[in-house]
Amino acid sequence: MDVFRLGLFLLMTMVVSAQVQLQPPNAAVLSGSKARFNCSTPQPQSVMNLLVNGLLVITILEATGVLNSTDRFSATNFTTPGDYKWELVINNVRRDDAGEITCQVLGGVAQTATLSVQERGSVEIVGGNQTKTEGTQTEFLCKAVGWFPEPNVSWSVNGEANSCNSSSVAQGNQFNSNCTLTVTAIKNSSVQCLVKIPALSTPDGRTVFLTVEKLAKRDQTVLIAVTVAFSAAALLFLIIYGIFFFCKRRKKKSGYQEEIRRARIQSQNRTPATENVQGRDNQGYNRDGHDGRTNGGVWYTNHSNKLQMPDGFFDDGHRNHRHMTIV
Repeated sequence: MDVFRLGLFLLMTMVVSAQVQLQPPNAAVLSGSKARFNCSTPQPQSVMNLLVNGLLVITILEATGVLNSTDRFSATNFTTPGDYKWELVINNVRRDDAGEITCQVLGGVAQTATLSVQERGSVEIVGGNQTKTEGTQTEFLCKAVGWFPEPNVSWSVNGEANSCNSSSVAQGNQFNSNCTLTVTAIKNSSVQCLVKIPALSTPDGRTVFLTVEKLAKRDQTVLIAVTVAFSAAALLFLIIYGIFFFCKRRKKKSGYQEEIRRARIQSQNRTPATENVQGRDNQGYNRDGHDGRTNGGVWYTNHSNKLQMPDGFFDDGHRNHRHMTIV
């Protein structure tokens, strides 16, 4: 009979222990935040112990409740009919809290879960916003410093995921990671670096902007400006040269006409020209005796290009000459 009772007690203990649950089985939290674990059984237990890395932190009695609550470790009762449940709360979680969380009931098999305490570092995109010419290659460097565990670093361009070359270096119990993104400047874009560890429900990120300058439009504007300036300068030169040439030609024509006019006036004032004898004497002997003598005559010498005056004098532009020969 005693053997039967002992066997029945062991069977009931195994059934109860099999129904002890500890949730969640794995938890990742950030250092300095709160960690929560729920230990539950179908029926109330006389004693329930909660341990962190083998250290007893909370004892719960069915009759009196929590015995040893502290600022860092506490328990909250969430029992409902058919579900005897207590929540273990670890405040201001530290790195040394990471490890096993254990829920144990009297006479039962302990249930364990895993706590991971992680650290959130900084995120920086070196260089910030960039302006590039259309079609050129550009690089963005993302630095994730002071993370634990090793973070997952990725890029997003206009909301679309992009791969990158990532490298990490351990520094003490933290990791520093770099990730480089290479893109072609096609259009204005928002570029975001995303850093993820399990303790973060959403990735931590930084965003910069890529501004793309249209090369064709810029070059066309410069070309038009240069062409207009050159054309204006050429037109101004042609106008000035045309005015100068016109004035010079007009002055030359006016001088030529003035010379013709002067020559015409001089020609009209002259007497009929004598023949050109090129320095030979023109022995025109006058026998009329204009000098009042019987046997005498006057010989006139007509020098080349000399105008013969009516009274027998010749004008050579300097002096008048008269030659007389007595026979």
